[in-house]
Amino acid sequence: MADERHEWFLNQIFRHRAALHRYLIKFTSGAEDIEDLVQETYVRLYALADYRAVESPKALLFRIAHNLAVERARSKKTQATDSMADLEQLGVFSTEVPADEQLDSGRRFETFCTAVDRLPPLCRRVFVLRKVFKLTHAEISEVLGVSHSTIEKHVAKGLVRCRDYLREQGLLEVTDAKSKSAPLRRISDRGDGE
Repeated sequence: MADERHEWFLNQIFRHRAALHRYLIKFTSGAEDIEDLVQETYVRLYALADYRAVESPKALLFRIAHNLAVERARSKKTQATDSMADLEQLGVFSTEVPADEQLDSGRRFETFCTAVDRLPPLCRRVFVLRKVFKLTHAEISEVLGVSHSTIEKHVAKGLVRCRDYLREQGLLEVTDAKSKSAPLRRISDRGDGE
């Protein structure tokens, strides 16, 4: 199994190394940054549980690298503003979220991750590619080989099921949203097994 994954990685991912380097030049400030992004991209792709289901490994490779580059650029901008002199001396109060709210936020995130893990396999793959990796419908269609309407159906189903799970766990208040979410509920309640 590990040999099979390694073979897939070499044939489908690693062979695009030079093209990936050229692509990342426009998003980074130097060769060191590019190599870091390439390595992080490789780690994410190598760790994919269902790598055999990826229809277009090259498209996924470039999308993950792009997202990581954008994320790193945002982080650098934040670090630049965070490295200012001691704000206390300037009379500015901390804007950090209190520890109890951070813990609550962490618990919500873990519960949301559990909700996503509970989605049916195809629904989960579509949902993660759209909501986590921010792939477009066209990119998801290329990667998974599914239609745009199937993508929309699974994203909507994923949202409804995750929302319902968070409510079951007491992390979302139940409101009179039946009329607002009726179309989504119909999608998730069809019982199509996906």
